[in-house]
Parts: sequence; structure tokens; C-alpha cells
Amino acid sequence: MDRFKLYFKNHQKIARAFMLLYIIFVGCFVFPFGNEVFPFDFMKAYLVIVSYGVIGLGFTGLYGINQEKFVYIVSLILTGLGMICRYILEYGEISNAMNFTLFNIVSYIVVIPFFIVIAYHFIARYLMKWSNE
Repeated sequence: MDRFKLYFKNHQKIARAFMLLYIIFVGCFVFPFGNEVFPFDFMKAYLVIVSYGVIGLGFTGLYGINQEKFVYIVSLILTGLGMICRYILEYGEISNAMNFTLFNIVSYIVVIPFFIVIAYHFIARYLMKWSNE
């Protein structure tokens, strides 16, 4: 674990690029929360919480504390980009009609960046408190 930590500390651009691409990846493959065929269930909730919690942790590690506005803007843009990738990936399929409803799009765009900022805020607060002890 220390080797990974040291590597990412010495190669910040690679770590940032990896994390930003991960946000796009998750935005593409975790969207939507649910649809007519696959409702929102425990496994999907777990996947959303873990995936975006890791993103909040990554923001804390890479950008430090008190960057909530930056985290929100970046996560909003990259989550939207991931959703566009999902649309392009499934272009012409019936699943696009089920996935890209107004409710699914708005709920995902509102909830995910907000959740990332909340995870980032509490992780940063916890790490700051822990580092001061």
C-alpha cells in the first residue's frame, strides 16, 4: 500500500487523470438508478454508495480540504459527460428510451454531485480531525 501511496504522491497528474476518468466511467455504467426492467435495489444502492464514496475519498486525497465548490463543479461536469458516453454507447437501442427519462436524468445529475460533495466534506473533516490528534 505504501508503494501505491508513494507512486501517486510522486505522479499527481496520473492520479488526477485516473480519478477524473473514473468519474466518467462510473457516470457511464452506474447510470441510471433504476428503470422499468431493473428497479433500484440494495445491490445498486451499495454500488452507488461505494463508487461515489471512493470518488469523494479521491478528491480529498488529491485536492485537500475546503474545495467543495470545485468538487461539485467537476463532479457535475464529468458525471454528465459519463451519461453522454452512456447515451452514445447505447444509441439506437430501446434501453435508451427506458434509461434516459427526464426523472432519471435529473435525479442522477442532482443526487450524484451532491453525494460526492457530502462524502468529500465528511471524509475531509474526519481526516483533518484525525491528523490533528
